[in-house]
Amino acid sequence: MDGPIRQHLDCLHFQKLWHACSFKRCCLFLVIFLLFLVLTLGVATILVIFLLKPQKPVFAFQTISLDWYNLDTYSDSFLFVSSVITLTLNAQNPNKFGLRYSSTRLGLYYEGLPIGVIRVPGFIQPAHSNNVSVPTRVLFDCVNISQIVDGASLHDGSRKDMIQMNILGDVRAQLSVHHMAFLKIKASFPNISEFISMKCALSFYA
Repeated sequence: MDGPIRQHLDCLHFQKLWHACSFKRCCLFLVIFLLFLVLTLGVATILVIFLLKPQKPVFAFQTISLDWYNLDTYSDSFLFVSSVITLTLNAQNPNKFGLRYSSTRLGLYYEGLPIGVIRVPGFIQPAHSNNVSVPTRVLFDCVNISQIVDGASLHDGSRKDMIQMNILGDVRAQLSVHHMAFLKIKASFPNISEFISMKCALSFYA
């Protein structure tokens, strides 16, 4: 009687050990797979950086046109402006690969206060291109112009005639080689003080 019971208990114990070992093997395989995946992505990114040697794309302001505006006054002391502006950028790509940009919205700030939104459409920037025109829309909604002008007049020297604005936001893009998109990148616009030209800060992300 004790023999079959002992055999049954041994069988249950063996099954528990087998399931425990199987679970450990699955966890070990999963960890190894994740490490291999991270290592592969890291090696691919390093190869792209050293072989293609990516450079910062350049965006220059080409044309600007006023599509619509509205003026409002408050207490005869403050002037508020709402407007829609079409701003055409000239995109320059000195890299050996093309860039495929996604549509996005960028915030326009003055002294830390939001004053407008820039809508950038999706577009493709070929390799070694210098004349890609990108039309963007700049939207201003009830901006206190009086406050901005008064703030600029308090600056010293040549800064009195300059209104410094900041563009905040990221433009997501992908590398395009032989019409194949891979390795997403992120371009961030720096601060600007005049509508002349600017460069993007380029960074890679998974």
